[in-house]
Amino acid sequence: MENFQKMPMGKILYLMLAAILLTGCSKKSTDQTSLYSNSLQFGTGISISDLTALTGITTTFNAGDIIYFRLETIDDRSASAIKIQIDKQDGTSYTSFPYPAAQDNGHIFVSYFSITDPGTYKATGIIVTGNLTVATQSLTIRATKQVRI
Repeated sequence: MENFQKMPMGKILYLMLAAILLTGCSKKSTDQTSLYSNSLQFGTGISISDLTALTGITTTFNAGDIIYFRLETIDDRSASAIKIQIDKQDGTSYTSFPYPAAQDNGHIFVSYFSITDPGTYKATGIIVTGNLTVATQSLTIRATKQVRI
């Protein structure tokens, strides 16, 4: 405290101003987890008012239905392709759906696929670059009833 009192007033003001500038201009990190999450959702359609939102959110579809999906990632995809890996209930691979990168960056990817075989599946959303698993979701495909005439 004694040394502080002996400092010239100009130096004290300079140090205070520097401290204010350093704290006022410090870059605040944005917490991406509050903006985005790692998730995979399915729905029966895409919202007309928000093309990144699904309508009819569900995990049960009829065989052959168009299944819309929304893959959201905490980390920016950085122009990476996306893959939806579909595995059977016993863990064996059923099929995968590749999607090229639609833009150079982004956290949300919306598209669709279809499964014709009834069963219970595990869908995994993957960022192809780095083979990064984003999220998994169970999916049930029901047999469609055939109408006899």
